[in-house]
Amino acid sequence: MRIKAFLALVLWSITLCPAFAQLEWLGDAIRDFSTSQFWEFEQLSVDWKMNPALQADFNEGLNNLLEDNPGMAETNLTAVIEKDPAAWQAYYFRAAARKKIQNLSAAREDVLKALTLHDNFYEGLVELAKIEYLRRRVAESEQIINKAIRLDRSRGAAYYLRGDINLAQQQLRPAVNSYKDCLAADSLYHDARIKLALLDAFEKNDITKALAHLNRVVVNDSLQRTALLFRSILGREKNIRQSIKDLSTLIRLRPNDEMPRYYHGLFLIDIGDYEGAFNDFQTVVINRSAVGDNQFTGKQQGIDRIINVQNVGAYIVRRIYGLPDADAARIKEAFCLLLVEKHDKCIAALDQVSNGMKEPSVVYLKAVAYEHDKQHPKALQYYGIALGLDDKLTDAYKKRGIYRQEMQQWDKSVEDFTAYIKLFPDGYFIYRIRGVSYYYLKRYPEAIADYTAYLKKDSSNVEVLGNRGMAYQMSKQWMKAYVDFAASGNLHAVNFSQVEKIVDSVLHVKDTVQALFYLDTFVKAAPGFTEGYIQKFKIHMARNEWALISPEVALAVIHARSDISKPTRSYLMTMSALLQARSSDTSEAVKSLNEAIKFDLKNDLAYLERGRIYLAMGKTSKAESDFKEASALGNQQAKQLLASMVK
Repeated sequence: MRIKAFLALVLWSITLCPAFAQLEWLGDAIRDFSTSQFWEFEQLSVDWKMNPALQADFNEGLNNLLEDNPGMAETNLTAVIEKDPAAWQAYYFRAAARKKIQNLSAAREDVLKALTLHDNFYEGLVELAKIEYLRRRVAESEQIINKAIRLDRSRGAAYYLRGDINLAQQQLRPAVNSYKDCLAADSLYHDARIKLALLDAFEKNDITKALAHLNRVVVNDSLQRTALLFRSILGREKNIRQSIKDLSTLIRLRPNDEMPRYYHGLFLIDIGDYEGAFNDFQTVVINRSAVGDNQFTGKQQGIDRIINVQNVGAYIVRRIYGLPDADAARIKEAFCLLLVEKHDKCIAALDQVSNGMKEPSVVYLKAVAYEHDKQHPKALQYYGIALGLDDKLTDAYKKRGIYRQEMQQWDKSVEDFTAYIKLFPDGYFIYRIRGVSYYYLKRYPEAIADYTAYLKKDSSNVEVLGNRGMAYQMSKQWMKAYVDFAASGNLHAVNFSQVEKIVDSVLHVKDTVQALFYLDTFVKAAPGFTEGYIQKFKIHMARNEWALISPEVALAVIHARSDISKPTRSYLMTMSALLQARSSDTSEAVKSLNEAIKFDLKNDLAYLERGRIYLAMGKTSKAESDFKEASALGNQQAKQLLASMVK
């Protein structure tokens, strides 16, 4: 629904639980419901009396399509068509498979073939209209869907699809009329009634009318999951116990579906059933494996808050069952209140736990509540108290270390981060954070080691690459610093003149592998580093590796800076001339070499290559003259060629 109704519902879903708004379960559900029909296919009565030679492939293809294996379905149905080019049903279902893998042009051709073989059947027209809409051919899609409606006005699918097309174009009144036409044709076309409910709710703000639509759907089909979900959400204010009942039904229908269980827990909080809510959150929040400590950013917002809630929840689960029932109930209540960001009430509930300041789970939960409420001095205090009660409380070390880092207590933050790593060696993200403390302590080798340990797990993190570059720079490891700066996009920090000199020094000890690594890094990050290209070309020329030069010459020319030196420009023009000569464009190659020599009269390679071209053209005197110039400049190949000409 690309209209304000969709936006309104998404925004409302965020208000249900701010701490976990980014999970977007409800928004995803609405989005799927709004667009899924375009990707589905209309059911078709299948002729099961086909040739036995075709039946096996056809059955397999249909099963794969129904089991959401469209690639395999396409293969099976292609086998049917190859054996029987008149199998119109195979074309229809192959179109459905191709649409699912987003090969829309091929899907369109298949549907057109099926319609030709089977005389414009209703399902084929509806399917073709969907494909045309997905190809953004809206006018053609509307024409086809109207043709399907004229073919059979007693069926609802075409009316419904027309409503979705109207809705996608923000044509609300036509969309409403189309959904009503769908229901007039088929009163049990539930999706149409659900769409009307959503439009009533979020376009007209008429929740009562929306619920009436949804109630009618559920009366006719008590297990209609979409209707139950939206009725539970829209009915929260009017009849929360019915909403909870609807969500319970959804949980029974799909026990592994996290969204209804999550909202079930939220709504149980509304009626004060914290025990039930905690059980739900234990399943979908505390034990949720999609988010973990290594996604922690250290910025105390967004994903960090989710991780905080998960970690404190997991700790509570480990300790709570040994506590008195009344205390356990208060802690569960407090956790639920933390999750819905009612921080004052969370802390008030914890204050009612007997001897709460001696129970680490209580103190830890208070620390998280204070942090989320932005009462950071108290949060720091309580993380410290929690560690005094349990020196194995991993997450508290992490959080206290971050606070100490923000207070520039670098030594103390290192102590906390080191304790964290000892307790949780798999938490590699902490190396990224501890590296910052080492840097400000001017302990650059340790900072480099930490950043390197982190980059082994996340090699593309530009922030950490830049930080390691700074540590290398401070320890005067210039080339490693420049490599990291280039890889992190901090090109302003790279001294390219110094890079050239360092590469030359590396080449002096004949370490061409290391030199090429450096040069590859820099020219990829900074294509305007023409001098780097020239150094690469010289290495490859010396090793007779023209195949490695050829693809990069054009790049070097395109990105060449206007301020490069004349010798550099001359060498680059020489490389272009070599490329031209290899493509048999010798006249242009000679022109390029003439220009190269004008820029640098000491370019021995340009004389050598022009001489070779002249020699191949039979212009021996010109060739001899060029070889003499190159030889005088110290070119050994020119000397050999000149000697062979004299003989």
